[in-house]
Amino acid sequence: MQHDSFLPDEYIEHRRNRRTSYLVMAMFLVVVASIGGAFLHRHFVLQNALERQQNVMSRYESAAEQVELISELQESRDEMIVRAILASALVERVPRSVLLADIIERMPEKLSLVKLELTSTIVHAQQPPTGTGTRSGHPPRRSGRGDPANEDVEQAFVVPEYSVRLAIEGFAPTDLHVSKFLASLNTDDLLQSVRLESTEEDVLDDLTMRRFKITFALRGDADVRLHSPSIPPGATFSAATLEELQ
Repeated sequence: MQHDSFLPDEYIEHRRNRRTSYLVMAMFLVVVASIGGAFLHRHFVLQNALERQQNVMSRYESAAEQVELISELQESRDEMIVRAILASALVERVPRSVLLADIIERMPEKLSLVKLELTSTIVHAQQPPTGTGTRSGHPPRRSGRGDPANEDVEQAFVVPEYSVRLAIEGFAPTDLHVSKFLASLNTDDLLQSVRLESTEEDVLDDLTMRRFKITFALRGDADVRLHSPSIPPGATFSAATLEELQ
């Protein structure tokens, strides 16, 4: 092969091989750098993903603790509501002393009572519906943010209710006194189902009297705090003793 250069063929071949070696070396370095860059990028991406995962797990654990705290607060609230409902059911809304005083204030003159009988009968027993309670015996917590605080608790916890009935016996000079007393009891907003059971003539210490028996019931929603006595106009009521009747 003829060359225009006066350089020896061995020298030209050597320079060609050296340029080829440099080119191959440069390509090798480029490939290695590309692989190293890809590895570092992948490492940085994986490290970022791990950091985000740890952040999410930390936030999840914090949220789980807050949810557990809220659950405990809701259970405590439900217990307090149950106790408040039970306490309100056990407290007499109409004390017997107030009820007796109200009855005596409505008695006409020369009318006396000799017997008062009060009986209480349970209406609803304390028995939560099946499947509405929890394992710990607490009522279920409410679901939803717009529900009242004690709605589910009242549904799961049935407050015992009692029906209170009274029967009174006494003496009156005439049937007019009995009718006035009966009418006055009918106007009492604490009482209901007022009924005259019997009235008959009887002799008490040589005096002819009317012996009567009246029964009535206490209203289920009766509350002495909302009670306002309504005495018929023109009537004077007081409890009479046996000496006054004689």
